[in-house]
Amino acid sequence: FPNDDERPADNATVEGCYEDPYGVGARRRGPSYPSSTSLPSHLPHAQARTQWKRLLLLIVAITVHNIPEGLAVGVGNAAIGSSASATYQSARNLAIGIGLQNFPEGLAVSLPLKAAGFSTFRSFWYGQLSGMVEPVAGLLGVLAISLAQPLLPYALAFAAGAMIYVVFDDIVPEAHSSGNGKLATWGAIIGFLIMMILDVALG
Repeated sequence: FPNDDERPADNATVEGCYEDPYGVGARRRGPSYPSSTSLPSHLPHAQARTQWKRLLLLIVAITVHNIPEGLAVGVGNAAIGSSASATYQSARNLAIGIGLQNFPEGLAVSLPLKAAGFSTFRSFWYGQLSGMVEPVAGLLGVLAISLAQPLLPYALAFAAGAMIYVVFDDIVPEAHSSGNGKLATWGAIIGFLIMMILDVALG
């Protein structure tokens, strides 16, 4: 070193070298690589939280939209005989139609829970719980028909809007991102046709 001021201290090391403990001198070391601990470990956790939020949104939407369906069944049975169109057959057909479409709704709750790691029994149990609000709401519709009947159209519209939002905002994008877009499309078409056939057949 030309000047003593530029000479490094005895215990200093030059960048890219390591200090020789035996005093032979600094030796060149290879390039350093980041360890695996420096990777963003929060990414899987964030993805899991996002998946859980979407699953929770689906479960809540299905559970909430079952309430006006139960009210519709209760009001339909309580209103038998009040008008020419309020017959036992119409109330029965309404209950059958709503009951049939509850099967795929229960699967829509149980299958994602099973895929998320829940046991078969817990997935099945939570799927059943999401539909337990329906008979309770049906009983309320029977007991409070004078209050439930005027609110029924708005409640059913809310239920339909909630399910449409969840389907288009969550289920359809998820199906396309996982490569099952065509299967989801055909499922929607077949389900729509089945419900239209039931609507015509059951009156």
